[in-house]
Amino acid sequence: MAASLLILERSYCATIVSVTKEGARLSGCGDVEPGDVLWIKVGCVDRLVTTAQSNGGLCDVTFDEILDHEDLIHLRCEARNTLVMRLAPEEKAAAQDWIDGLKR
Repeated sequence: MAASLLILERSYCATIVSVTKEGARLSGCGDVEPGDVLWIKVGCVDRLVTTAQSNGGLCDVTFDEILDHEDLIHLRCEARNTLVMRLAPEEKAAAQDWIDGLKR
């Protein structure tokens, strides 16, 4: 699922690989470093996050404020929207697993 990551100096177009109410794993983080504070935006959900670790364009972040149930539902709806996009079959299968709650 697409997400925007913003820091003072630049912004990134990232992809959410997995998410929990406490944090997320993102792909496309560029040169984000552990300890960097970012602003992540997906649809109407936007939160400050802190980078826990970063390696090769992947990063794990923790939300400054835990996501509530409505935010998680919104993210699942956003994930459904990705199914109508041009995705490879394995990407569609992974997105459907995430929507169904099999991947978190």
